[in-house]
Amino acid sequence: MFVTAVNIVDRGEMHVNQMAYSLWGIRPGEEVIKLNANGDVYSNKSPVVIAFMIPLVALGKLIPALGKVRAALLLGPFLTAATTALLYAFARHLGYARFTSSITAFLFAFCTMALPYMQTAFGGPLASFGLLLALWAVEKHIGVDEQPSPTSSRRIRFSGAVLCGIGMVLAIGSNLVYILLIPIFALAIVVKHRFHRSSLRRYVSQLVWFGLPLGLMGTGLLIYNFVRFGAWLEAGYHFSPGQEGFSTPLWWGLLGLTVSPARGFLWYNPPALLALLSWPRFHRAQRFLSLVMLSVIGMHLIAFGTWWAWWGGWSWGPRFLLPIVPYTILVSLPFLQSALGGASIKRTGMVLIATLGLAVQVAGVAVDFNLYEQELDAHFPAPPDQPLRYHHNPALVYDVARSPILEHWRRLCAGTIQLGWWSGDNQPRLSTTLATILHNQKPKDVIIFLVPELLYELLDNPNLPPIHGLPFNLPAEDARAQIVFERALRDAERVWLITWYGPGDTENWYEEQLRQEWASVSEEWGDDLRLLLMARPPHTDHRSENATTFDSIRLFAYSLQRSHDTLFVEIAWQAVESIPQDYITFVHVLDSEMHLIAQQDRPPLGGYRPTTSWVPGEIVVDRFAFPLSGEQLAEAQVMIGWYEWPSLERLPVRNEIGKSVEGNALLIGDTK
Repeated sequence: MFVTAVNIVDRGEMHVNQMAYSLWGIRPGEEVIKLNANGDVYSNKSPVVIAFMIPLVALGKLIPALGKVRAALLLGPFLTAATTALLYAFARHLGYARFTSSITAFLFAFCTMALPYMQTAFGGPLASFGLLLALWAVEKHIGVDEQPSPTSSRRIRFSGAVLCGIGMVLAIGSNLVYILLIPIFALAIVVKHRFHRSSLRRYVSQLVWFGLPLGLMGTGLLIYNFVRFGAWLEAGYHFSPGQEGFSTPLWWGLLGLTVSPARGFLWYNPPALLALLSWPRFHRAQRFLSLVMLSVIGMHLIAFGTWWAWWGGWSWGPRFLLPIVPYTILVSLPFLQSALGGASIKRTGMVLIATLGLAVQVAGVAVDFNLYEQELDAHFPAPPDQPLRYHHNPALVYDVARSPILEHWRRLCAGTIQLGWWSGDNQPRLSTTLATILHNQKPKDVIIFLVPELLYELLDNPNLPPIHGLPFNLPAEDARAQIVFERALRDAERVWLITWYGPGDTENWYEEQLRQEWASVSEEWGDDLRLLLMARPPHTDHRSENATTFDSIRLFAYSLQRSHDTLFVEIAWQAVESIPQDYITFVHVLDSEMHLIAQQDRPPLGGYRPTTSWVPGEIVVDRFAFPLSGEQLAEAQVMIGWYEWPSLERLPVRNEIGKSVEGNALLIGDTK
């Protein structure tokens, strides 16, 4: 979602080509993006969350000290604060005192999963606010003012239905599964009006107003799908055998989501215990409201309890149940009111539960939950023949000793802390690399990086060329890898390749394929990474033939081309006989006075075709590119040759008639 928002702000595009490597998920079903027919990749995550992120990303772009990543992470605190305020207003509407309502808001904000999820970019905080808004609208606005005064406006009378629809839009926009809640809230609107003996026309009009925001959102989603995938109903999910789907046994998901130490709702939200104690009194006082809430909670348990990833992936607690946390806090209101005004034992119990809840959330905020989740994933892998059966091992789900809550507290006691956005290693990793690209970039450059850890640092710089993140450690035969690679090159004239592969590494087939058709411009190491610049040479059918030999190597043909501010050199070599050792080729660009102005010295094709691999008679084509000023380009001459490494002794050169060439280097022409 964040990457989509960045691309919309920076380039007006919706793809996420920077994270194309995510097409190869850890397990089937974990892909968060999908490849379209044009070779672009798009997120299958919430467009509504993306829409909320866009102004924050724009703010981060305007304030470099804040940065786009940190700015986008402000969305969680904003939504949680809005939900907390609405929860307070809801409690006040139900007739509870300010102090009781304030305690309710405090419990939600600091003693439940709402606190750790403030620092994430998941859609849960948006769904939490949306579902609470929908419930608030039904309770406060639906069915009131049935016989309005002459001064009452139609806008006021229908505001409840519209607000309920907007709440549902926010929830569905965070997760499409909330479409299942539309009948529940539509029925709630009808039942609420029945209490007031509304007319049929009133029923219909309210449902129309409720459906208006949903209809607009549905139209937007269809357009969004078509723009991304060329199909109105294609949302980017993988509903097929072995992919996403509702494949978990309900009993397993229900127990895991409610009482298991690994993901149990009661473990991660201790104030929910107050809701269990308070439910009978709340139901007696708010029968209609409690039934609506119970229906919403039931839908969550059934839908997410059967979802293949019922545990919510790498997360803190039952991530998918975050939107029902405000509901459980509302239910606890009768107990809170009784505790605050009654026996001290109840107050003591309330304080203990609140303290326990705060301790759980501190553990979730102060330690990065991804670290322990990664360890659990390694220790309890899914069966090879059932890759979706992760978190179906009782030893992982029900062993209290392995509970993330306890493990996080162990790490806290050991001094491992990562509060919010704070990180002990916040130094930029790409300072040298980015400086080189920013100083030398040109229009139609692209960046290809093979190091996923660099994603956010690259995204935080708005002045870079288009960025493509490609997978590594994959064979060149992988069809999808070839598609995203070809897409990255489609509109490019130059490619900056960032990798940790060394020269000539056969696993880096991206570079190997580039060198077969593209010309090398530069190559350097910096930031413990290798930065390679390649340029697409102009097409030519004219090549000068030659018969000069460099010991066992014959110059077969060459061409020199000037394109804009770059000199392109193409050289075709031929092995006269088997070559016993590897040599270094050099291409030196000289001015009219034979002064060196540019050079490249390297193994043939950057090490991918060492001379010992040449077959007698085989022709090997190598390409070079040299950015030059206009004056340099006008008078440039090119000298080529070979030498041994590390002695630097040049191979003997003989011209077409067998005469030795002085200096053992051949001047092959100029660009005039």
